[in-house]
Amino acid sequence: MNVSLVVHRVGADTAKNIERMDLAVTQSAKAGAHLVLFSEAATTGLILNNDPRHDLMLGEPVPGPAVTHFADLAKSSRIHIAFGILERDGAALYDSAILVGPSGDMLLKYRRIDPSWHTQMGDSKLYREGTECPAVDTPIGRFSFAICGDLFNDTVAEQVQEQHPGFLLMPFARCFDSGLYDQKRWETEERRIYIERVQKMAVTTLMANSLGERSFDGGSFGGAMVVHANGRITHSLQLGMPGMIVAAI
Repeated sequence: MNVSLVVHRVGADTAKNIERMDLAVTQSAKAGAHLVLFSEAATTGLILNNDPRHDLMLGEPVPGPAVTHFADLAKSSRIHIAFGILERDGAALYDSAILVGPSGDMLLKYRRIDPSWHTQMGDSKLYREGTECPAVDTPIGRFSFAICGDLFNDTVAEQVQEQHPGFLLMPFARCFDSGLYDQKRWETEERRIYIERVQKMAVTTLMANSLGERSFDGGSFGGAMVVHANGRITHSLQLGMPGMIVAAI
């Protein structure tokens, strides 16, 4: 299977974000990828400010316009597309991830289980979490999702292991408090923690991080990597720059 891990620059213009994603899907398909993975909250960025009037409007129904758009694109491009999205379900908001396939169907929806995507003071009736970590079998493999902090959640790890996926799709939106794209800190301090958690889950994990400016989302620093179940990194993308990895795994 050939996978494309995409880091696109995310800004306040949702239409522009989707346009960048569309281009990356087209490029990925031309490069022979069977699946393309984008970051957490890929269409809007993870820009919650704890104001329900603002935050709820970032979300959209699932299925809804964005899912329909990418499902149609997956069908026309003959590729699987995985992406994070803020999902609005009535008066509730979820940090979700979607997989659509070449059939034009939504194959998998996951709602983040770990609550660290919002503040502890957030309204529990608005900011909601999922409870299940499902998997789906496709012609290119069996997939489950984990979103960002889910990787460090033991409940999620147990559920992933019970599902026995061949691949774990992990969109995330990680930044440093400094807002800097600190490659040295990532390589010497942070990356090994991610690797250890992948080894605990014992499943090859595909990661794509959001890339934003400090003034937009605190400076999510981008980067992407393929981490095998044994902890070996075979492909990675440097922090702080948009780009795409196409890897055979």
